[in-house]
Amino acid sequence: MKAEELDNILEKSFRTEPDFYLPHDFAQKVSVKVARRSQWKTGFQEYLYLTIVSIFLIGVASGTYYLVNKDLLIQIVTWIRENVSPVISILFLLNFILFADKVLLSLLFSRWSKS
Repeated sequence: MKAEELDNILEKSFRTEPDFYLPHDFAQKVSVKVARRSQWKTGFQEYLYLTIVSIFLIGVASGTYYLVNKDLLIQIVTWIRENVSPVISILFLLNFILFADKVLLSLLFSRWSKS
C-alpha cells in the first residue's frame, strides 16, 4: 500500500464519526472488573495454600504421633471413625469459614467500598 493511499484512509477515518459509543465510565468499569478478578484469584490461591499447609501439618503431626505413641493415634482414629458425621460437619464448617474469610469477605467489602 502506498503512502498516499494510507494518508487518504487515515484522513477519511478521522473525518467520520465512529458507529459505536463507549459510556463515560467505561475505563473505570473495566479496571474494577480486572481488580476484582485479580483479587478473586489471589484470595482463592491463598485459601488453597492455607488448606494444603493445614493438611500437611496434620499429616506431619499424625506421623509424629505414630512414631512417638502409636496407641494414642489409634485411639484418635477410632474416635474419628465412631463420630464420622460430626467430624465431617465440623471440618466442612471450618473449611467454609476459611473460604469465606479469605475469598468471599474481601470481595464483598471491596464491592461495597467502591460503589
